[in-house]
Amino acid sequence: MIAFRLGGLAARYLVQPAGSLRDRLSLFLPALSAHLGALVIVISLALVAAKLLPGMRRATVIAACVLFAVMMIAGQADFTVSAITGAPLTPTVFRTFRGIRVIRSNEFLEPLRANLAVTAAGFALFSGLLVLMTAVVRRDRGAGRGDEPSWPRLALCIGAGVVLLWLPASAPWPVPPLPIEVAFAREYAGLDHTTLRHSEREAIAQLRDLVGLPPHMGWVSDEYPLVYGLVDPSTPSPLRGDRPDIVVIMIESLRAAELAFVTGARESVTPNLDALASRGVVFPAFTSNGFPSAPSVLSFHCSAWPHRRKEIITDFADRAFDCIPSRLREFGYDTVYIGADPHFDNQDRWLPRWYSTVVDLTANGIVATDHNIVSRSVEEIRRHDMLSPARPLFAFVSTYSTHYPFRLPDDAEEPALSASTDLARRYRQVLRYTDREVGTLVSFLDTRSRRDQTRTIVVGDHGFYTDLRRTSGLPENDNIWTAAIFDGPRAAGGARRIVEPASHVDMLPTILGLVGDDRPSAALGRDLFGAPRRALPAALAVRPGGLRFDRGGYAIMVDARAPNLATRFVPFPGVLAPGAPDMVAEVDAVRLTDWVTAWSYLIEKNRVWNASFLAERGDKSRPDARR
Repeated sequence: MIAFRLGGLAARYLVQPAGSLRDRLSLFLPALSAHLGALVIVISLALVAAKLLPGMRRATVIAACVLFAVMMIAGQADFTVSAITGAPLTPTVFRTFRGIRVIRSNEFLEPLRANLAVTAAGFALFSGLLVLMTAVVRRDRGAGRGDEPSWPRLALCIGAGVVLLWLPASAPWPVPPLPIEVAFAREYAGLDHTTLRHSEREAIAQLRDLVGLPPHMGWVSDEYPLVYGLVDPSTPSPLRGDRPDIVVIMIESLRAAELAFVTGARESVTPNLDALASRGVVFPAFTSNGFPSAPSVLSFHCSAWPHRRKEIITDFADRAFDCIPSRLREFGYDTVYIGADPHFDNQDRWLPRWYSTVVDLTANGIVATDHNIVSRSVEEIRRHDMLSPARPLFAFVSTYSTHYPFRLPDDAEEPALSASTDLARRYRQVLRYTDREVGTLVSFLDTRSRRDQTRTIVVGDHGFYTDLRRTSGLPENDNIWTAAIFDGPRAAGGARRIVEPASHVDMLPTILGLVGDDRPSAALGRDLFGAPRRALPAALAVRPGGLRFDRGGYAIMVDARAPNLATRFVPFPGVLAPGAPDMVAEVDAVRLTDWVTAWSYLIEKNRVWNASFLAERGDKSRPDARR
């Protein structure tokens, strides 16, 4: 078992990461120490059980072999899943994706098929070990009991395991994640809390410096350190009586690399999106703050980065966040969600608290296709226009059909490409279908009496791979580069491209600007049409497999497998022109990790937001004079 785990560790920390041998050893050795410690403790406890229960020796040997086989599978699956999805196998992953479905899903199995030779070799090795363990069980008849380790030796082995587990914590540099066995034990014991490298005060100061403040705003609270409000609350409010309708169309797995209005490619499969982009404002360097959909949806709604290890939607459903639809509901808006299967990743836990009307096609027994989603969206908007024509509308339409594995729905009225067809071609065929349905919805919106008071936002939730041999747990272009289009009177400056980093967390402050809501907020992003919060626009992406920070035409990436290394690169060649080379030079792996750690710490402490800040502007929203 130790040898099997050692092979996985060597592949993960010595072979896969880039960097010098010294850097890779600084990762491999702490990982080796932690994994050896965990396995030595488990093996020693099995020997203790055999010594305590001599009459059940055979049963103990069988149980130990079964346990060791499961641990070998779990250890290698942990490496594989984290390499593919970015998320190690933790209780969070199983809770979010309905248990064992995470390793039965196409997103996990297809990359294994794409790397069949390596997969087959690993399976053959594991099968050989199973045969060996079976032979050991069959041979064992109690012989050699006199050679069993003594109690002092067992105590020494357990102590050595504990020391090996502890040693990586004393390293002065970032070290790899804990073994899967320890991760599970820590979470179930309630010991997996985020800890800060610096004092809380220093960590919060660094986080505030990163996000910055909008003009005329100041920090409101020390208890909720990222909440900001007007420095002078007596300033007249810009709230308007005639507030615009806002319709958001979030397209599943919208790959920016396939969009002609982003890349300038001559061949396009999205004529309707191209037409919308030609009359609106396009953000071609728009990225998702997370991957897959669950963290992306939450980042859009609540201007919140993902947690560094866990899923906010699953693990922190009782925490308070400053979210678009819940703000707009109390602001007089009719809020409507239309989508399919949000219960898959626990989005359904949040939707009722956000929206006054939630339409889940799957729960209603309707086939989840974009044609059906758009048809139902048209019905719901018509219902609103008939029953509440004077009430402003916020509608969120979540498409579905471009979800992997990119199968063309039956209602597309054209033959689907075969399952053996190249994945990139299948994606483009489904994207063409989705574009047609989005065009239908946009055309309907243009016929409404309030079309001149309607702002349409089209945005992707994230990207997705069209080459499964390149799947990664890192926030790379393949999985987070998408696009955003704003259409409506706010684009009064004319159709244009704003070529600077932007992301989902920018949507909350941008929409607050659209409706004229200047009450306190905890948004991490900026108003895309307003004055910047910081010197240069930036975007941050967080996945359990790694972190990414974009600014000034450059980006840095930190791989969770190599947390002491930061890779710098030009993120969107030909789309976003690099600025001065020092735009991200002051950001290293440690600083980027510290930012995300401090943010995760605030989530765990439930110190992100309190709805009381939305009370009528007064003393509660007055920034502390000390700041």
